[in-house]
Amino acid sequence: MRYLCSVIFIFVLLSSLGYAQTDTLGINSGISNQAANLEDFLGKLPVRQDPRITDMLIRHNQINQRRNGTEGFRLEIFFSSENKAREQAVRVKNEFNLVFPDIASYMLFQTPNFKVRIGDFRNKSEALKTKAYIASKYPNAFIVKDNIRFPELFTESVEQNEEQ
Repeated sequence: MRYLCSVIFIFVLLSSLGYAQTDTLGINSGISNQAANLEDFLGKLPVRQDPRITDMLIRHNQINQRRNGTEGFRLEIFFSSENKAREQAVRVKNEFNLVFPDIASYMLFQTPNFKVRIGDFRNKSEALKTKAYIASKYPNAFIVKDNIRFPELFTESVEQNEEQ
């Protein structure tokens, strides 16, 4: 009986594997036609969802645009509340911009401190990489949660490749 069950199981498994690689939608009939066929298929795909989901997505988008950014991380390289803290913060920000011109820097005032923060990181791992990169010049930098600017969706290299 055990032998018969295992033979039937193997037969069913092998017969189902025969259909695993068949193209039932006809999408992969040609590489050039693949994108057009997929768009046609997705255009005919009915989507049923609660209208409240669409409302929530619209609200989320509006809130993010009102905040003029999204939640993320930055590195804080300077803070002080001394008498000449503002001048020191401006000096630190200018020095940072000279040494690392490719990383954005921001000066802000949160009573009673002037702070200099750098970068717009979506996650902590990006912030840690940059922290290691600037560690020789700013060893006391630390990661803080902050409202960051929206990241760029396309880099210049992608846009240049599209033009060519």
